[in-house]
Amino acid sequence: MQSTIEIRQLKAFLALVAQGSVTAAAQTLGFAQSTISEALSSLERALGTPLFLRRRGSHELVLTEAGQALLPHAHAVLAQIADAHVAVAAVTTGARARVAIASNESLSTYILAPQLHRLRRQWPNTTFEVTVMLCAGVRSGVESGEYDLGMILEPGGNALPIRDGARTIISSDVPLVMFAQPAHPLARSPRTPVPRDALAEYPLYISDAAGDFHLLVRHYLEHDGLPGPRIHPTGSVESVKRSVLGDEHAIGLLPAYALADELRDRRMVSLRVQPGPPRMSLEVLTSRTRSEHPATRQLILAMAAAYLPGKRAAIG
Repeated sequence: MQSTIEIRQLKAFLALVAQGSVTAAAQTLGFAQSTISEALSSLERALGTPLFLRRRGSHELVLTEAGQALLPHAHAVLAQIADAHVAVAAVTTGARARVAIASNESLSTYILAPQLHRLRRQWPNTTFEVTVMLCAGVRSGVESGEYDLGMILEPGGNALPIRDGARTIISSDVPLVMFAQPAHPLARSPRTPVPRDALAEYPLYISDAAGDFHLLVRHYLEHDGLPGPRIHPTGSVESVKRSVLGDEHAIGLLPAYALADELRDRRMVSLRVQPGPPRMSLEVLTSRTRSEHPATRQLILAMAAAYLPGKRAAIG
């Protein structure tokens, strides 16, 4: 009698293949490491053969021939299950379905969250799952079919190619804002431009310690060879704001959409730095290997309408 292969086992298997370690797979799926290990062990027992080679002295997992053989079928089985959910969801908003979304932190908080609030009311039995990660992880997750939709900020005009996915440009002109408390020394003459090298005396807080945004900021501050400020990555947009509010000499750098309330209420002021910070492109990536839930296109169009009223997103 053949042992039954379970969906949870295939999900754990594919997560291990995509992430390369039990720890990363557990974080991606939101399970304990022991749960992932047990799922893999039970899958290997069900199939009667090992799926990974475990090299002595290394944490690297390498697929066996059996694992390689299983891989396309695991993708196909999960894709068919997703297709079934989407097909039913397309004819009734009451059907149970899942839309997996990957996003960087600022986009998830300020652009995505308000639109999901509306969609959850319209699709009460569809689960919209959001995972926050760096933009490189968003791209790879969409390309591998792990996520239905991904949101990223790209350096303006430098969009990386995406395989097995489609790209929607919500805006190609997202400004970054250098900001401080109103009492900051560089903010006392708001009409006078601040030379870029004048920032060197002050601590600069940004959200990311790695990734595209971090590299873009470093290039902006260092490409001319002049002294620059010491960069302090804080881990989140909120902690950037709190760091600046807690130190009258601190400077922050964030996308403009993340600062709208603080600038309007004059809790923060923008600094007219010359040359100014670079612009970025706000993009949505969608997977071509997963069936598109009807709410996915609604979400993209709603975000485009909210960010650029009266304009249509560029879809490619």
